[in-house]
Amino acid sequence: MIAALALNTVLSIVNTVFNLPFFLDSIGTAIAAAVVALPAGIAVAIATNLIQEIVHSAGGTAWPFALCGIATVLIVHAFVRADRFATIGDAILVSLLVAIANAVLGGIIATFVFGGLTGVGLDYLVTGLVAAGQSLVSATFWARVPTNLFDKALAVFAALALRAPLLRLKGLTSTLDEYRESRAR
Repeated sequence: MIAALALNTVLSIVNTVFNLPFFLDSIGTAIAAAVVALPAGIAVAIATNLIQEIVHSAGGTAWPFALCGIATVLIVHAFVRADRFATIGDAILVSLLVAIANAVLGGIIATFVFGGLTGVGLDYLVTGLVAAGQSLVSATFWARVPTNLFDKALAVFAALALRAPLLRLKGLTSTLDEYRESRAR
């Protein structure tokens, strides 16, 4: 959990330094959800946003987005529990679901809690879409769709790639294999 939280924090700082239109703060969250457990993933999601408040002096703009991290955890964990987190096809589907959930939740939070702008690189896209004639609700959602497709695909594919090696490291692969065999019977 600590490594996942550190990864989220470091990548969030990199994102802020370069003012990227991404978030890069959920890779550790997805890994925790896929490797550790549901409560651990949720704890990482919440702690990530609380740490962002401190590191970025966010003034209250980071913590509401913990809901997006929790959505990521719930979706990844549901697929892991259903034994549907093992192939590239699984990762693509999970990425799409996580991206849509995050675009919807993030758009709602940005619009109704912060008036559309949250002080991140993505705000340029929102501003451009509003200037092009879209409503604020539409702009905050549509700006987040491509951003989340990229950002959450990174998180989900990292979780998929690291799941088996980290479970082996923890000595849980025999438990995972036994679980799969019992489900096959």
